Amino acid sequence: MSAAYEISPYSEDALPEQISPEGAEIANKYLSTGCSILATSDQLGIPTYSISATIEQPLVRKYINRIISDTGFRRMESIMQKVESLIDKKWDEIEEAEIGSNKDIADLLAMAHKMSLDFNKVLAVETAGSKVVSQKNTQVNLYGEGSYGKLMQKLIEGT
Repeated sequence: MSAAYEISPYSEDALPEQISPEGAEIANKYLSTGCSILATSDQLGIPTYSISATIEQPLVRKYINRIISDTGFRRMESIMQKVESLIDKKWDEIEEAEIGSNKDIADLLAMAHKMSLDFNKVLAVETAGSKVVSQKNTQVNLYGEGSYGKLMQKLIEGT
C-alpha cells in the first residue's frame, strides 16, 4: 500500500474530535505507514498490542475504513479519467493515420464501460449500507395475559 493517504475525509459517525487524541494519532500514523502495525509501532515507540487494541476500537476503525474507502474512490475516479484520456489519444491516432483498427477503440470502450459499471456497483453497496433507518417499536402488554398480566393481577388483588 502507498503512504499517500490524505487525512481530510471524515465519516460523520467517526469524526477525529470524537476519537481520543491517542487514537487519532495512532490512526493517522497507521494510515501514513501504509496500514502497517509494525511500522506504526516503530515510529511512535508504542507496543504493537497497544496499536492493535487502539485500531480495533469502533470509532477508530470507522475512521480508518472511511478514509481508505474515500481514497479508493478518488483513485478509481483518477483511473477512469486516465482511461478516457487514453481513448481520446487512440481515437486521435486513428484519425491522423487514417488507418487503424476499430477493435482497439472497441476494446478500450468495453474496458471503460466495465470499469464504470464496477465503480457504480461499489458506490451502490457503499451507499446502501449507510442509509439511516428509523424504526419505532411498540410493546403492548395486555392485562391478564402472560406473566406480566398475572403479576399485575396478583398485585392489584393483593393476593
